[in-house]
Amino acid sequence: IDLYFENGDNNLILVDYKTDYLNPTEEDKLINKYKMQLELYKEALEGATNKKVSEVYIYSLTLNKEIRIF
Repeated sequence: IDLYFENGDNNLILVDYKTDYLNPTEEDKLINKYKMQLELYKEALEGATNKKVSEVYIYSLTLNKEIRIF
């Protein structure tokens, strides 16, 4: 987990940075490649903090943008 923070509703937002090179039209490749990893991070963070993770994002350094996973 690269980053997480609590929002105003006391839920957690999880962010994982990725450096994979990809074209702007290939976001789905990044999502498919890392979705399971981020699901495990979400479960671990919820278990460790007893708080709900309400949003999960990949931040693509190549594309310089966030991609919402769920």
